[in-house]
Amino acid sequence: MLFGLLTALCWGAADFLIKLLGSRLSLRASIVWAQGMSAAVVLATMVAIGHVPFAAFDRAVLPFLAAAAFANAVGNGLLYAAFQNGRVAVVAPLIGSYAIVATLLGILAGTEALSLPLGAILAAIGGGALLVMFEDGGAAGLRPRVGALAAGGSALASGVSIWVAAAYVLPTVPVTDLLLANFGLLALCALVWPTSDGLTVPGDRRTWGVILGIAISTAAGYGAYNTGLATGGIAVVSILSTLSSAVTLLLAMVTLGERVSGVQRIGLAIVLVGLPVLAAVRELW
Repeated sequence: MLFGLLTALCWGAADFLIKLLGSRLSLRASIVWAQGMSAAVVLATMVAIGHVPFAAFDRAVLPFLAAAAFANAVGNGLLYAAFQNGRVAVVAPLIGSYAIVATLLGILAGTEALSLPLGAILAAIGGGALLVMFEDGGAAGLRPRVGALAAGGSALASGVSIWVAAAYVLPTVPVTDLLLANFGLLALCALVWPTSDGLTVPGDRRTWGVILGIAISTAAGYGAYNTGLATGGIAVVSILSTLSSAVTLLLAMVTLGERVSGVQRIGLAIVLVGLPVLAAVRELW
C-alpha cells in the first residue's frame, strides 16, 4: 500500500509541476532539463548505493530494455506536450488511461483473460475518456485539441512501455537501470531533435526549483512503482498508482482554479473511478 500511495502522490505532483514548467520554458527545454535532471538524480542514487549502471543483467534483455525506453520517451514526450497545450482537467485523466493499453496488450499476449467485467470496465473508461475530450476551449493561449491528442498518444506509448518493462525487463533488470535508460533517452532525443525551439537555460531559482521537483517526484514515483512490483505488491500498487490523475487534478483545481463542466464531469468521474476498479479487476478477479 505504501508504494502505491507514494507512486500516486509523486506522479501526480510531477505532472502538475510539468504543467507549471510548460508556462516557463519551451517544450524542448522543459524535456531536456527536467528529464536530464531526473537521470542525474537516478545516477546519483546509483553512485550512493555502489551500483554500476547496466552491468548486472542478461544482455538478451537489452532489446526489450531499449523498446521500453523508446516507448517511454515517446509517451513522456507527448505528456509534456499535452500539459503545455491543454488543461490539466482534460489531459490528466486521458494520460492516466495508459492502464487500458497495458491491459489490452496483456489480453492480446495471452497473459490476461478477457472476462465480461474486464471488458465492461475497459469500455466504460474508454467512453469516459471520450467525454473528457469535449473541451470548452480552456484558457487563452491553449490548444485543447493538440493537448487531447498528445494525451491520448502519451497513454498509448506509456502503456506499451509499462507492459514491456513489467513483462520482460523488470524480472531481471534493476529498477535504477530502467529508470536511467528511460530518463536519459528522452533527454537525449529532445536535445538532438531538429526544432526551432532554442534550448533556453533557466534563469531564475523558481524555474530550477520546479525542474528539481519534477526530477525528484518522477524518479521517486517510478522507483516506488517498480519497487512495489518487484516486491510482489502488484495488485495494491497498480490500483493505488492510478490515483495520480486525481492528485494532479486536485492540485490544479486548488492552485490554478481549473474546473470541469457539463459532460466532462461525467467522463472525469468515470475515468477516475474506473482506473482503480480496472486495476483491481486485473489483479484480484
